Amino acid sequence: SESNLMDPTLTSLWEWTKLTVRAPATASALVKAAKLPIEVSIMMIVLAGVVSGLSSGFLDYLSGAPPVEFLMADGQTLSFDRSGPLMQGIYAVGTGLALAYAIFQVGKRMGGKGSLADIMAVTAVLQLVMTVILLAQTVALLVVPVLGFGILVFGLYVFFRGLGHAVNIGHGFNSLGLSTGVIALSFVAIVIMAFLVVSVFGIGPVGELR
Repeated sequence: SESNLMDPTLTSLWEWTKLTVRAPATASALVKAAKLPIEVSIMMIVLAGVVSGLSSGFLDYLSGAPPVEFLMADGQTLSFDRSGPLMQGIYAVGTGLALAYAIFQVGKRMGGKGSLADIMAVTAVLQLVMTVILLAQTVALLVVPVLGFGILVFGLYVFFRGLGHAVNIGHGFNSLGLSTGVIALSFVAIVIMAFLVVSVFGIGPVGELR
Protein backbone atom coordinates (compact mmCIF):
# COMPACT_ATOMS: atom_id res chain seq x y z
CA SER A 1 0.00 0.00 0.00
CA GLU A 2 1.05 3.62 -0.49
CA SER A 3 1.07 4.20 3.29
CA ASN A 4 4.13 2.03 3.87
CA LEU A 5 6.12 3.02 0.79
CA MET A 6 8.77 4.70 2.92
CA ASP A 7 9.57 1.51 4.83
CA PRO A 8 13.07 0.38 3.77
CA THR A 9 12.04 -3.12 2.68
CA LEU A 10 12.17 -5.07 -0.56
CA THR A 11 8.37 -5.19 -0.54
CA SER A 12 8.07 -1.40 -0.37
CA LEU A 13 10.73 -1.02 -3.06
CA TRP A 14 8.69 -3.29 -5.33
CA GLU A 15 5.61 -1.18 -4.56
CA TRP A 16 7.60 1.95 -5.49
CA THR A 17 8.66 0.34 -8.75
CA LYS A 18 5.09 -0.53 -9.72
CA LEU A 19 3.85 2.93 -8.75
CA THR A 20 6.62 4.68 -10.69
CA VAL A 21 5.84 2.65 -13.80
CA ARG A 22 2.10 3.18 -13.42
CA ALA A 23 1.89 6.77 -12.14
CA PRO A 24 5.28 8.55 -11.91
CA ALA A 25 3.72 11.91 -10.98
CA THR A 26 1.93 10.33 -8.01
CA ALA A 27 5.13 8.58 -6.94
CA SER A 28 7.12 11.83 -6.98
CA ALA A 29 4.36 13.71 -5.16
CA LEU A 30 4.35 11.09 -2.38
CA VAL A 31 8.14 11.24 -2.06
CA LYS A 32 8.14 15.03 -1.88
CA ALA A 33 5.36 15.00 0.73
CA ALA A 34 7.32 12.53 2.86
CA LYS A 35 10.04 15.18 3.50
CA LEU A 36 12.91 12.69 3.57
CA PRO A 37 16.08 13.92 5.32
CA ILE A 38 18.79 14.65 2.76
CA GLU A 39 21.09 12.11 4.45
CA VAL A 40 18.56 9.35 3.74
CA SER A 41 18.32 10.36 0.09
CA ILE A 42 22.11 10.30 -0.25
CA MET A 43 22.23 6.83 1.29
CA MET A 44 19.60 5.67 -1.20
CA ILE A 45 21.60 7.05 -4.14
CA VAL A 46 24.76 5.37 -2.83
CA LEU A 47 22.91 2.06 -2.42
CA ALA A 48 21.49 2.30 -5.94
CA GLY A 49 24.92 3.11 -7.37
CA VAL A 50 26.70 0.28 -5.58
CA VAL A 51 24.10 -2.33 -6.54
CA SER A 52 23.96 -1.19 -10.18
CA GLY A 53 27.76 -1.13 -10.38
CA LEU A 54 28.09 -4.62 -8.95
CA SER A 55 25.41 -6.02 -11.26
CA SER A 56 26.95 -4.41 -14.35
CA GLY A 57 30.44 -5.58 -13.39
CA PHE A 58 29.14 -9.09 -12.68
CA LEU A 59 27.43 -9.19 -16.08
CA ASP A 60 30.60 -8.00 -17.85
CA TYR A 61 32.60 -10.69 -16.04
CA LEU A 62 30.21 -13.52 -16.93
CA SER A 63 29.76 -12.43 -20.53
CA GLY A 64 33.45 -11.70 -21.09
CA ALA A 65 32.58 -8.28 -22.50
CA PRO A 66 35.38 -6.96 -24.74
CA PRO A 67 37.06 -3.55 -24.23
CA VAL A 68 35.25 -0.46 -25.50
CA GLU A 69 36.90 0.68 -28.74
CA PHE A 70 36.69 3.92 -30.73
CA LEU A 71 38.02 4.27 -34.29
CA MET A 72 40.15 7.42 -34.62
CA ALA A 73 40.37 9.64 -37.72
CA ASP A 74 43.91 8.41 -38.48
CA GLY A 75 42.77 4.78 -38.57
CA GLN A 76 44.07 3.87 -35.12
CA THR A 77 41.82 2.40 -32.47
CA LEU A 78 41.48 3.86 -28.97
CA SER A 79 40.70 1.01 -26.58
CA PHE A 80 39.36 1.32 -23.03
CA ASP A 81 39.31 -1.67 -20.70
CA ARG A 82 35.99 -2.05 -18.95
CA SER A 83 35.95 -0.91 -15.33
CA GLY A 84 35.49 -3.48 -12.59
CA PRO A 85 32.40 -3.62 -10.35
CA LEU A 86 33.94 -1.34 -7.70
CA MET A 87 34.80 1.45 -10.15
CA GLN A 88 31.46 1.09 -11.92
CA GLY A 89 29.77 1.46 -8.54
CA ILE A 90 31.81 4.59 -7.76
CA TYR A 91 30.98 6.08 -11.17
CA ALA A 92 27.28 5.30 -10.69
CA VAL A 93 27.18 6.89 -7.22
CA GLY A 94 29.03 9.98 -8.45
CA THR A 95 26.74 10.33 -11.47
CA GLY A 96 23.62 9.87 -9.34
CA LEU A 97 24.65 12.54 -6.85
CA ALA A 98 25.79 14.89 -9.63
CA LEU A 99 22.48 14.47 -11.48
CA ALA A 100 20.43 15.35 -8.40
CA TYR A 101 22.57 18.40 -7.62
CA ALA A 102 22.59 19.60 -11.23
CA ILE A 103 18.80 19.29 -11.45
CA PHE A 104 18.50 21.32 -8.25
CA GLN A 105 20.83 24.09 -9.42
CA VAL A 106 19.59 24.29 -13.02
CA GLY A 107 15.96 24.07 -11.95
CA LYS A 108 16.38 26.81 -9.35
CA ARG A 109 17.83 29.12 -11.99
CA MET A 110 14.84 28.39 -14.23
CA GLY A 111 12.29 29.32 -11.58
CA GLY A 112 12.03 26.05 -9.69
CA LYS A 113 10.89 26.15 -6.06
CA GLY A 114 12.14 22.75 -4.91
CA SER A 115 14.71 22.54 -2.11
CA LEU A 116 17.86 20.44 -2.42
CA ALA A 117 16.24 17.89 -0.07
CA ASP A 118 13.15 17.70 -2.32
CA ILE A 119 15.17 17.10 -5.48
CA MET A 120 17.54 14.63 -3.82
CA ALA A 121 14.55 12.65 -2.54
CA VAL A 122 12.61 12.36 -5.80
CA THR A 123 15.74 11.46 -7.79
CA ALA A 124 16.97 9.01 -5.14
CA VAL A 125 13.77 6.98 -5.16
CA LEU A 126 13.76 6.94 -8.97
CA GLN A 127 17.35 5.64 -8.95
CA LEU A 128 16.37 2.85 -6.56
CA VAL A 129 13.49 1.93 -8.87
CA MET A 130 15.88 1.86 -11.82
CA THR A 131 18.15 -0.47 -9.83
CA VAL A 132 15.27 -2.95 -9.55
CA ILE A 133 14.75 -2.78 -13.32
CA LEU A 134 18.51 -3.11 -13.92
CA LEU A 135 18.65 -6.25 -11.79
CA ALA A 136 15.77 -7.72 -13.80
CA GLN A 137 17.59 -6.80 -16.99
CA THR A 138 20.81 -8.45 -15.77
CA VAL A 139 19.03 -11.71 -14.98
CA ALA A 140 17.16 -11.63 -18.30
CA LEU A 141 20.35 -11.00 -20.30
CA LEU A 142 21.88 -14.12 -18.76
CA VAL A 143 18.84 -16.27 -19.49
CA VAL A 144 17.04 -14.74 -22.50
CA PRO A 145 19.16 -11.98 -24.12
CA VAL A 146 16.31 -10.71 -26.30
CA LEU A 147 14.14 -10.22 -23.21
CA GLY A 148 17.04 -8.39 -21.56
CA PHE A 149 17.18 -5.94 -24.47
CA GLY A 150 13.44 -5.39 -24.15
CA ILE A 151 13.80 -4.61 -20.45
CA LEU A 152 16.64 -2.19 -21.29
CA VAL A 153 14.38 -0.23 -23.66
CA PHE A 154 11.55 -0.33 -21.12
CA GLY A 155 13.92 0.85 -18.38
CA LEU A 156 15.04 3.86 -20.42
CA TYR A 157 11.40 4.78 -20.99
CA VAL A 158 10.60 4.46 -17.27
CA PHE A 159 13.68 6.47 -16.29
CA PHE A 160 13.16 9.48 -18.55
CA ARG A 161 9.41 9.54 -18.00
CA GLY A 162 9.90 9.23 -14.25
CA LEU A 163 12.67 11.84 -14.22
CA GLY A 164 10.48 14.30 -16.12
CA HIS A 165 7.72 13.99 -13.54
CA ALA A 166 10.23 14.02 -10.65
CA VAL A 167 11.66 17.35 -11.83
CA ASN A 168 8.21 18.74 -12.53
CA ILE A 169 6.85 17.80 -9.08
CA GLY A 170 10.08 18.47 -7.21
CA HIS A 171 10.45 22.02 -8.54
CA GLY A 172 6.73 22.75 -8.80
CA PHE A 173 6.95 23.74 -12.47
CA ASN A 174 3.57 22.45 -13.66
CA SER A 175 5.23 22.08 -17.06
CA LEU A 176 6.78 18.88 -18.42
CA GLY A 177 8.32 20.92 -21.25
CA LEU A 178 10.23 23.10 -18.81
CA SER A 179 11.20 20.01 -16.83
CA THR A 180 12.60 18.42 -20.00
CA GLY A 181 14.72 21.52 -20.57
CA VAL A 182 16.08 21.32 -17.03
CA ILE A 183 16.97 17.65 -17.53
CA ALA A 184 18.76 18.34 -20.83
CA LEU A 185 20.77 21.22 -19.36
CA SER A 186 21.58 19.13 -16.28
CA PHE A 187 23.06 16.35 -18.42
CA VAL A 188 25.12 18.94 -20.31
CA ALA A 189 26.37 20.31 -16.98
CA ILE A 190 27.35 16.81 -15.82
CA VAL A 191 29.31 16.16 -19.02
CA ILE A 192 31.16 19.46 -18.64
CA MET A 193 31.83 18.74 -14.96
CA ALA A 194 33.14 15.26 -15.78
CA PHE A 195 35.43 16.69 -18.47
CA LEU A 196 36.82 19.25 -16.02
CA VAL A 197 37.41 16.60 -13.34
CA VAL A 198 39.23 14.36 -15.81
CA SER A 199 41.28 17.28 -17.17
CA VAL A 200 42.26 18.72 -13.80
CA PHE A 201 42.70 15.60 -11.68
CA GLY A 202 43.38 12.96 -14.32
CA ILE A 203 40.64 10.78 -12.89
CA GLY A 204 38.93 8.48 -15.36
CA PRO A 205 39.51 5.58 -17.72
CA VAL A 206 42.81 5.58 -19.59
CA GLY A 207 42.69 4.55 -23.23
CA GLU A 208 45.32 2.73 -25.25
CA LEU A 209 46.01 3.47 -28.91
CA ARG A 210 46.37 0.42 -31.14
